[in-house]
Amino acid sequence: MPYRPRTLVLPAAAIIIAALCGYRMANPRGPAAPGELPPELRPAPSFTLYDQDSTLVNLEAFLHRHRIAIVFYDGSRGPEANPVLMELREFHPALKRESVIVLGVSTALPQENRNNSSQPFPFPLLTDAAPLEANSVHRTWDRLLEPASPDMPPKTKPSVFVIDRQGLVAWDGDFPKPESDGGAGIVARLLGG
Repeated sequence: MPYRPRTLVLPAAAIIIAALCGYRMANPRGPAAPGELPPELRPAPSFTLYDQDSTLVNLEAFLHRHRIAIVFYDGSRGPEANPVLMELREFHPALKRESVIVLGVSTALPQENRNNSSQPFPFPLLTDAAPLEANSVHRTWDRLLEPASPDMPPKTKPSVFVIDRQGLVAWDGDFPKPESDGGAGIVARLLGG
């Protein structure tokens, strides 16, 4: 009977598989470190707010079609005082090409958002006009700094959230979790993936 190399394929494969199994059993992977756990992702809470042109903007219109960056900023200081909004405004053409939607949210009225910037923003600056109400956007996203007294206006916790194309955002307990670095380098992350 002539020598056939293909008859050795099955025994060789069995030896390789046995060796790999033996190696893995001798060198098991350790448990993931607590800091390496992926964030819990859940659907982003939806909202409908007025923008700087007094047009209703519904978050649902963008979910499941785009990556979305939501920037909560201090409306009393204006959008130009927020470095993340300024970076996003500067790189808006590149973000638009990548189908990234940017939304700014504050307690400032639409006319304040219009008048408090030297040049128009190319993306919606939304107004949460009743942030103290139980179902307000600021409360739903846990971005409200309670006023020290009832006669003082509420403030916004500046922060950035990124919603993926599946409509999911990172959560921490009962609320969406903001980006841990406050949005530093957000443009690179949005354009990179």
